[in-house]
Amino acid sequence: MKNFIDIKDFTAEEITELLNSAIENKNQNAISEKLLSGKNLILFFEKNSLRTRLSFDLAVKQLGGSSIILNSSDIHLSSGKESLSDTIKTFSLYSDGVVMRVNNHQTILDTLEISSVPIMNGLSNLSHPCQCMAGLMTIIEEKGSLENLNITWFGPITNVAHSWIEAYSKNLGFKLSIFSPDRSKDLYLSKISKHKENINVESIIHNQIDDEILSTADVIMTDTWQSMGEKSDENVIKELNGFRVTKSLMDKAKDDCIFTHCLPANRGQEVEESVIDGANSRIWEEVSNRLHIQKQILRTLI
Repeated sequence: MKNFIDIKDFTAEEITELLNSAIENKNQNAISEKLLSGKNLILFFEKNSLRTRLSFDLAVKQLGGSSIILNSSDIHLSSGKESLSDTIKTFSLYSDGVVMRVNNHQTILDTLEISSVPIMNGLSNLSHPCQCMAGLMTIIEEKGSLENLNITWFGPITNVAHSWIEAYSKNLGFKLSIFSPDRSKDLYLSKISKHKENINVESIIHNQIDDEILSTADVIMTDTWQSMGEKSDENVIKELNGFRVTKSLMDKAKDDCIFTHCLPANRGQEVEESVIDGANSRIWEEVSNRLHIQKQILRTLI
């Protein structure tokens, strides 16, 4: 493993190994490792960040390394006074790896052609693989495995949903159903087309909620309706009202169905407060696991 950019880049075996090792190290409470002693990582952010920034910064430190956090406004790149190539070459001289949260996924892909150190995707407009991996880890801890689980996604097909689609395509054992309005589906298909992504999603995306599928749900998840830095389509927002995760919707799923959300959340919009803060919510377990899965990614890459 040279970089960590998208779920699609890895085999099912590699993904499973990362998840199992992350859980094992978490259970062993391995917080005093010196694996990254003498190593420095740059955490570069074009977008706002809370959990990604904190979890990667802490992950590096817990592994014995050091980190430098750079916002885009801190450096010449954002003002157009320096090229991406010169910026990344400089990063490579001063670091042993770079975490990037960017506006455009193409920026990460271009970086791969320049960088001499590992690159990790901390979120782009196309994907959010670290979030998906934390979700997978949380589900395995809760359910014992991914085998024969029914995972359902409600609402816009965001960068997080895209990473879940990629994970589903790896045949990890779970089924995936996405309930989203046609307009949101069209926007998603347009986006992946621009990125030359070849994914067949026709069989998993439904424009109406299917109560039969819902009744078998082991996991229900959603995301904010206004993605960071992306223009909101008011027509899509209006249509998404029919795909809110409510208490009555959760009641139609299995009794032990859990709810997850990548955060930040708008309580009362994409999800009712009684759900996200209810007994079946596992949002904070997933937040905690961002640290553990990213530590495992760092162990593997750096």
